[in-house]
Amino acid sequence: MSKKKRQSGIELLRIIAMMQIIFLHLYEYGQLHEASKAAGDIDGALVTFVWSFCRAPVDVFIMISGYFMITSQFDIKRTLRRGGKVYGAMIFYSIVLSIIFFIYDPSLINVNTVVSAFTPLLSKTWYFLSNYLIMLLLSPFLNRMLVSLTKKQYLYFMGIVFVVMSLWSTLAGIDGIDNVISIKKIVDPYMGKSLGGFLLMYIIGGYLRLFVKQKDGEKKSPKLKYLGIFALLCICDFALCSIFHEYKPVFGMFNNPLVLAESAMLILFFRDFTFSSKFVNTVAGTTLGIYAIHENPYVRDWLWQVGNFSNKHLYDTLIYIPIAIVTVVFIFAGCCIIELLRLKLFEIVGNAIQKRKFEKSSGNHYLNR
Repeated sequence: MSKKKRQSGIELLRIIAMMQIIFLHLYEYGQLHEASKAAGDIDGALVTFVWSFCRAPVDVFIMISGYFMITSQFDIKRTLRRGGKVYGAMIFYSIVLSIIFFIYDPSLINVNTVVSAFTPLLSKTWYFLSNYLIMLLLSPFLNRMLVSLTKKQYLYFMGIVFVVMSLWSTLAGIDGIDNVISIKKIVDPYMGKSLGGFLLMYIIGGYLRLFVKQKDGEKKSPKLKYLGIFALLCICDFALCSIFHEYKPVFGMFNNPLVLAESAMLILFFRDFTFSSKFVNTVAGTTLGIYAIHENPYVRDWLWQVGNFSNKHLYDTLIYIPIAIVTVVFIFAGCCIIELLRLKLFEIVGNAIQKRKFEKSSGNHYLNR
């Protein structure tokens, strides 16, 4: 039987989302935000406006996981293999990159840094990968519960998690309102970056897969209405921040209801791309590795010293815009190549181990005859 080709619409979204993540880090760590704001109100507003269209990538990645995994069979061994691959990348990059920077700067070496290098999950070297791995391990149990619910029951459950992890925590973060509404000692949403926020994103992704389906007879093609709604939500988020100073603390929080809705619209738009591209699928498969490389603490400190946008002369013209785009693409491409090499290395080592096991089992079988 011929193997069904893997569709590339959602895979393309993974690539776009990772580029957005790199831009978010350029905005913050590369000082694009502070420098553009210092250059003038127009430059600062322009950069922040673009930033408001890049607030959803973390939500998108977790919703995609919920979208695809919600219908998976209950298989603990398969889940552990998936988790092992994620943790394999984490431990590899944590140790290798730490060693490289320890050699470059021996003053970095101490008990804490060495232990952290060997325990990236417990040390929270990457908050995203730590939460992602935990969600992955929990997914079989979540899926079994979620798929058993009717649409009404699912909405009720999702509504409770949404109120606590999104609406309540967002209101509690707005200046003035936080004097009345508080979520302290209830949950710690940490701007949607906590495990609770990831749980909500996963549930929303599952809902999109189970209940937001195309109508019978409807042509399967990208619906521009979803992209239009996404743009309107981004503009609305930006406008609220620009008009109401009190809204700024929650502007773009990952668990902000507007950002959650933006993410859902992107998934609904890209899911209907029916093309299949081996190149897109291959590159999309490197996105978690790209994140692990450029967000490693040592790499991050070095990277954004090199890719620093604090030079005020950059903002004399709009040249900083194409430079920022090139910077994002260059970082993405460089990390992508490194991750492809790691995947190839793991493949070679894995094949060698399997071959050794096969030869050993064959030898034992021959001796037992």
